[in-house]
Amino acid sequence: MKITNRHERILMAPPERIAPLIADFDRTWPTEIGPPPRLVEDRLYEAGRMLWQEFDRPGALRAFRVIRPDEMRLEHWFEAEPAAGGTVLRHTVEGYADGRYEAIWRDRIEPAHDVVLEALFDHVQAAIT
Repeated sequence: MKITNRHERILMAPPERIAPLIADFDRTWPTEIGPPPRLVEDRLYEAGRMLWQEFDRPGALRAFRVIRPDEMRLEHWFEAEPAAGGTVLRHTVEGYADGRYEAIWRDRIEPAHDVVLEALFDHVQAAIT
């Protein structure tokens, strides 16, 4: 199953004020919902039952590949684009879920992801105001 999920928020700050906040999940992650991804070794993060590998993606503030579970071949990244008087902060997920992970993505992961992303955007917005 192909997966595409995107969240955007216009923030009244330049991209250079937003980038450090995205770089610091300990500061902006909505811990009232769940723990932030935990660094387990160089550029590898545990996020619940998932393992993310951070990688360099042109134009992205941060980018990750899901490398566990094998049935989820996803990339997700944050971008910040200048907009009139501020910045569009965007988070995109693209990839595929196979087998039982099609239903797990649709029924459990995506709804939880949407709540976490909007709360993370709220935290970034609060930090810049």
